[in-house]
Amino acid sequence: MSKKIDERSRRVDSVYAIVNVESDGQVKLNYDFQTDRIEIVGADLGSSRTERRYERASGKSKVVSSIPSDGSSAFDATRALYAYDLAIAIDTNTLAIGNTRCAVCFSHYAQMPSRGFVGNIAYCPLGAFLITGIAEGVNPERIGWFLTFKHHLAPNQARMGKLAVVVDSELGLHRAINSREIGYYEENFLPQNATMVYSSSDKDKETLQGVMLRACDKSSRGILAELRQTGTIPPLSPSSGDENFVAFAKINFRRE
Repeated sequence: MSKKIDERSRRVDSVYAIVNVESDGQVKLNYDFQTDRIEIVGADLGSSRTERRYERASGKSKVVSSIPSDGSSAFDATRALYAYDLAIAIDTNTLAIGNTRCAVCFSHYAQMPSRGFVGNIAYCPLGAFLITGIAEGVNPERIGWFLTFKHHLAPNQARMGKLAVVVDSELGLHRAINSREIGYYEENFLPQNATMVYSSSDKDKETLQGVMLRACDKSSRGILAELRQTGTIPPLSPSSGDENFVAFAKINFRRE
């Protein structure tokens, strides 16, 4: 019997960027010893990031966490999120009510600490939504992002500073979303102070972004279980012509 290798022991944190290399083939780096951050000089705008990943048994890499930076990147995926002022984690889980495709979105937020902070960072619940009548082929995660931005983030946008939006979906689209080449939901573009950050809700158990996302997943599943048990649907508001879903409701929950 072969011994199973703990995937956590094989995880590697790296800094990535896209650079147009000159004919000499050299890449210039600036390293700040005080902050333990590295800048890859001449990197394409929006391409710099810190990633934690490991190699699966198949040989294919699995990204556990990916945190974009403004050019200077931390070597540690645990600390990379601290370059932001505020982090919002959003996760969505689906269910079927009769023949209707539905989902529950839940979010948490945390204020990022100042440099040199040591200890645990508190995070708090932000909001929850029930989404009903989701069209086939539509990713409900992106509807959850839209509702969270519209109802919880937009009213306080000016006071947030640099905002990290932690999600576990659409990693392949994050660079285009972050550069505002495409909207995070239909024609809705990220605010200029916001950046999409990726974390794997089932694999990232050591970073703040991973812990927050797992808390969202747990809370979302808890609400789903209660909806299944009680069969009680809160009052719904129409989606106002959005073809991706029919209606939604804010879910009230006990904050502890």
